[in-house]
Amino acid sequence: MKYNLAFKYRIYPNKEQELLINKTFGCVRFVYNTILYTANKIYEETGKNKIITPASLKSENQFLKEVDSPALSNTQLNVKRSFTNFFRRERSFQSSNLKRIVLKVIRQKH
Repeated sequence: MKYNLAFKYRIYPNKEQELLINKTFGCVRFVYNTILYTANKIYEETGKNKIITPASLKSENQFLKEVDSPALSNTQLNVKRSFTNFFRRERSFQSSNLKRIVLKVIRQKH
C-alpha cells in the first residue's frame, strides 16, 4: 500500500535570504520564458524539437550566475516535459511561466 506524505514548513528568511529567493524566482521565470520562446522559434523554423540549456543563457545574462543552478536546470526539465506532454496530446501547451507556477520549480539543495 502506497502513502503520500508531505510536510509543510513556514520559513522566516532574513533580508539577504529573501533577496536571494526573489532573485531565484525571477531568474527561473526569465529562463523558462526564454527557453520556451527559443524552442517555439526553432520548432517553427525547422520543425524539430530542440531545447536550449540554461548554461548557454548564462554567457549572455550574467545575473543568472548569482542564483542556484539546480533551480535553472529544473526549469529546463519542466519545459521539456511541457513539450513532451503537448506532443503526446496529454495537455495543452503552457504559454508562459506565471508566478504561481514558478514556486513549484524551486528545489532545495540537500
